[in-house]
Amino acid sequence: MKTLKLVNGDLILKDGELEMVEGEEELAQAVEMILKTSLGEFELDEFLGVDRENLLGKNPDEEEAQYDIIEAIAQEERIATVEDIEFQFDRKARSSRIKLKLIKEEDGQELQLGGVDVVE
Repeated sequence: MKTLKLVNGDLILKDGELEMVEGEEELAQAVEMILKTSLGEFELDEFLGVDRENLLGKNPDEEEAQYDIIEAIAQEERIATVEDIEFQFDRKARSSRIKLKLIKEEDGQELQLGGVDVVE
């Protein structure tokens, strides 16, 4: 699959042209967009995104947040399994950084996301 490249939600221009991504980079971007979208936020698909209640706030719940992340990533059918999730919670800023190790459905290969920032 090929799609427009996004960085922090912004389209990227290179030499006056919109930059595209494909392959693993596109899949990683798709997963990141799911995690950065609050469940119910996108009006065209109210089931897209992640429930942020356990990820953000003064007392994030890591175990419940893991379930929420796994459920959200299940929305991307090209991911077979979530192998590992690491959190870095910033209670003061009410944000989380998530590192993921995923297994792709197509070829069983590992896909790592180095740090997805989820903020209020």
